[in-house]
Amino acid sequence: MEIDTTKPHVGRVYDYVLGGHHNYEVDRVAATAIMKLVPTYPKYAKLNRWFIQLVGQQWSEAGITSVLDLASGLPTQGHLNDYLPDARILFSDVDPVSVIYGEQILADKPNMRYIQADLRDPSPLLAAAARFFSAERRIAVGCIGILYMMDDESSRDLLRKLHAFCAPGSVLALSFIMSRGAAAAGQLSSAGSLAGVKVYPRTPEEIAALMAPWKVDECRPLAEWLGVDDFITEEEYEVNPFEMRGLIAHH
Repeated sequence: MEIDTTKPHVGRVYDYVLGGHHNYEVDRVAATAIMKLVPTYPKYAKLNRWFIQLVGQQWSEAGITSVLDLASGLPTQGHLNDYLPDARILFSDVDPVSVIYGEQILADKPNMRYIQADLRDPSPLLAAAARFFSAERRIAVGCIGILYMMDDESSRDLLRKLHAFCAPGSVLALSFIMSRGAAAAGQLSSAGSLAGVKVYPRTPEEIAALMAPWKVDECRPLAEWLGVDDFITEEEYEVNPFEMRGLIAHH
């Protein structure tokens, strides 16, 4: 795996904003520029991480034993492995830095593995998942913090192939960005370009259509899921008119 330290990587930018140390100067420069444009970015990063923790707690209480996590970042404190220590968990990310450090973090956990995977081409990921989970296909899928960086065609293809791979009884957790007005599109586009990605805000209806045949059980703002409705103020929404939403779906 080759690590390109000449261009920012959105996963490393996210790591820096969350207070992590697995990033480079180019990522820190990009993060600083993004936060000038989108001052709420650190709060949304925290909401995404807290949503992972909430999902991990819910899956633990539900007795989930098999988890496929997409675009995982680093499985450090507060990730799914903390809430589901006995489950079989397959973590994945396209960023080689996350994969290398993730493998080190999970080295003493034979029930967990970390692989490199590009979600725009899910077939290698699902082949690795088939080997890892064997005949067990009743799986909980984490798709938190990634779909808003994938276009409709790639998102639809990924979610349909995941549905075909998983058995009835499987569940999926997902987060996405919803615009609160036309002004948000320009902000998100500029912020994404600083991190080297394109950002795709969507409505709940558009997300539900992309996810079919997954069936959405509940879709709410992340702040509402987490009981922190005032975490982002109305004044901050006026400056950055978009919000993060999370949903739970079933097979």
